[in-house]
Amino acid sequence: MSIENITSKILSDAQDYANSSLMNAENTKQEILNKAESEAEVIIKTEAEKAANDAVELKNRRVSAAELQGRKMLLSAKQEAIKKSFDAAIEKLKAMPEDEYLSFLVQEILRIPNCEGNIVLNAKDRENVGERLVKAVNEKLGAEKVALSKNTVNTSGGFVLKRGSVEINSTFETLLDSMRDELTSEIANVLFK
Repeated sequence: MSIENITSKILSDAQDYANSSLMNAENTKQEILNKAESEAEVIIKTEAEKAANDAVELKNRRVSAAELQGRKMLLSAKQEAIKKSFDAAIEKLKAMPEDEYLSFLVQEILRIPNCEGNIVLNAKDRENVGERLVKAVNEKLGAEKVALSKNTVNTSGGFVLKRGSVEINSTFETLLDSMRDELTSEIANVLFK
């Protein structure tokens, strides 16, 4: 074998080895690309599902928060309407004709067991009906058991009966407050059917 044949053989073998290596590298490259593409599709699909789930969860949280806020606003509006109903009741009591109001006060005072003491009114009522109230109550009791106090109370109407250290508060605000719990559900039923 000549040097040329040996050189040609070496070159041919090298060329075959290079071609084989290139083909193997191309196949490995294609396998790596296919595997990477497959993994990328899985990652994209997983991330898309996660993003969709996160979006649904975020939407649900926002809807829940909005519903809660809406319920709070509705409750606040209902409470305000109920408060206005009680305020309207006080205004209606304050607007009673004087004779009717005087009769109402007499009846309320006479309901008190062992009714005696000083009657405390607001300044307006003390001046307008105070003396007549005391006179009417004492006539009904058949004795001088009540007197008009020189003091006044800051209230819309009604009275406070003081007997020593005991006070019986029958002001409009106190009377309505004492009925508030039982009346609130009835008022709500009427207002929010």
